[in-house]
Amino acid sequence: MEARLTEQTDTPPLRDDVVADFAPELAPGGKPDEHLRDSVEAQALYDRAVREATTDERDAVVHFLRAAKLADAAREWYLAALALRAAGDIFRSPAPPYDLERALRMYLRAAAAFEACGHFDDARDLSYLVMKLRMWRGAELGVSVPKRAELFLFWAVAGFGLRPLRVLGTAAATIIGFALLFWATDGVRASSGTLANDPTDVLYFSGVTFSTVGYGDLIPAPHMRLAAMAEAVLGAFTIGLFVVVLANRLRR
Repeated sequence: MEARLTEQTDTPPLRDDVVADFAPELAPGGKPDEHLRDSVEAQALYDRAVREATTDERDAVVHFLRAAKLADAAREWYLAALALRAAGDIFRSPAPPYDLERALRMYLRAAAAFEACGHFDDARDLSYLVMKLRMWRGAELGVSVPKRAELFLFWAVAGFGLRPLRVLGTAAATIIGFALLFWATDGVRASSGTLANDPTDVLYFSGVTFSTVGYGDLIPAPHMRLAAMAEAVLGAFTIGLFVVVLANRLRR
């Protein structure tokens, strides 16, 4: 079972050194505070699930779910998140008790718990994983083909709204792609009307068109005006998208 959990390379390995936030350090033979008993019990269930993860996955997932529910009631968000993520990994692994749809629900609950305790990077990583699974394994999950195509485009352009550097990569690819198009079609003119087909000229023209700056020193040839307009529209959209994705990334 432990090998199965570690095979999920897109989630961190199972942790066996977690201490509940409200679990007191007790002297030998000491009794836990009644007000903290639920935290102590949640940690005990989690520790038991970790031990059983090496032998019996069915028992382990039951105890992970029990630990997650008790930890949630005790407001032990981090412990709940780890237990839910571990349960999701078990449900996602090929052997029984395989249930991909349930695994995604576990991951979404874990993401919410990670956010509640301030682990925003872990929450984003799980949200990203859920979207990726819906994209690549959508047929199994009943996701329609148009929706999967939309998810693929969203992933390729912006990393599901969580990868601002991917938006910059999209912008760079668009600028270079249009520059090649203008170069291949003699599509750039100087303001005097003479051909400006040097690679640096077309790259510069593509960049200022994409950014909607348009200094006027270079202009599109008549047969490439629609292409230049299309690039300007894409540029305005991509710049706005970058601002939104960056704000989403820095929100927490």
